[in-house]
Amino acid sequence: MVRMKRTMQHLSYGIERPCDLLKKLEWEADKLRNKPHAYDVFNFMLTAAVLAEWIQKFYSSDSVPDPFAEPKKGQCNWLIPSKAVHWINDTSCLPNPYLDVRYHIENALSICSHTANASKHFHWKDGRSITRIEEEPQIGDYYQYFFTSTAPDLYLEFEGDYYGLQQIKGILLQFYTGLIHYLENKESSSGAVS
Repeated sequence: MVRMKRTMQHLSYGIERPCDLLKKLEWEADKLRNKPHAYDVFNFMLTAAVLAEWIQKFYSSDSVPDPFAEPKKGQCNWLIPSKAVHWINDTSCLPNPYLDVRYHIENALSICSHTANASKHFHWKDGRSITRIEEEPQIGDYYQYFFTSTAPDLYLEFEGDYYGLQQIKGILLQFYTGLIHYLENKESSSGAVS
């Protein structure tokens, strides 16, 4: 007897699909202001990380030619559709707009993933790339001097780059909106062909 896994679509409290979880992320993002409450930061980071997992499971299909996936064990790069560079229309959220947009998307996804993991397990894993979380970034070199915001915010240092919550929020809301739209269109067009 084959036992079927129940998903959020089969047993849910009203959040069933990635687009539903995106609405929750948007709701939580609205709470992130200059001095966000720790609960709001926690909720945003967890929801952003879980949304990546939901998208991978919900849209897992060979029919998607340009996949989205978290890094495999031992790797650090996310698989991000090449079209993602067109989903970030408001580039004011990018610390360094001259770098590939996917670089910032990967960093924002990694920041949320690592933070959510530490939040779940209480410990930051060794080898993770978040080195600081603070209200003001510590400018240590010329690169950081030119490409680090100093607006009031909560900052996370990730592999030498500082990202404020407002930047992470701007990157991920645009990225996830574009990604879900892209995957929904792929799913509906592949369903129409069959």
